[in-house]
Amino acid sequence: MIFRIFATLVLIAVIGGSLLLGRQQREAETPTAARRSAEDLGYGARDAQLIETGADGKPKYTVNAKLIEQHPKDDSVQLQVVHMIFDNVDGNRWTVDAAHGDIVNDGATIDLTGDVHVSGLLPGTQEPAEITSDRLSFDTRTNVVTSADPVTFSWAGRQIHSVGIVASLQDSRVQLESAVHALFQP
Repeated sequence: MIFRIFATLVLIAVIGGSLLLGRQQREAETPTAARRSAEDLGYGARDAQLIETGADGKPKYTVNAKLIEQHPKDDSVQLQVVHMIFDNVDGNRWTVDAAHGDIVNDGATIDLTGDVHVSGLLPGTQEPAEITSDRLSFDTRTNVVTSADPVTFSWAGRQIHSVGIVASLQDSRVQLESAVHALFQP
């Protein structure tokens, strides 16, 4: 009889100790807002849209992304599956698509990577133009696209390949930097 009581008390102590230790471990693994450092805090959004407006209140450009994450520690904002839209001074719409993007310089530049496509109508023409590369930077203040990487510029049924580009989408100026290759057939 004493053995049964002793065995029951030991069993209860083992179960109680296991529950107490398990709860302490879970509390240690679960971070709370008070325990997180300020560098870890930032915002995140899924299927988000950012709209930059001008002094007149009209949209300058729109950024759509499947995922947006801010990291205050290095003052960066990362974008996943990016689609941008903006209209130039002539009202021609341009779009930019990329797998990834980083907003830098307080929003003045968006660095785009991964199958980047810029497309739209050049002012004064009805011919679609397209710039493709694996890496481009978009200056949000001037609507200038730049890259030091290999790019393809397509316009009026022709393709021009180069390494590096500076394209002002506001005034239809495209400057190919080096290693320019093109074939034009009548």
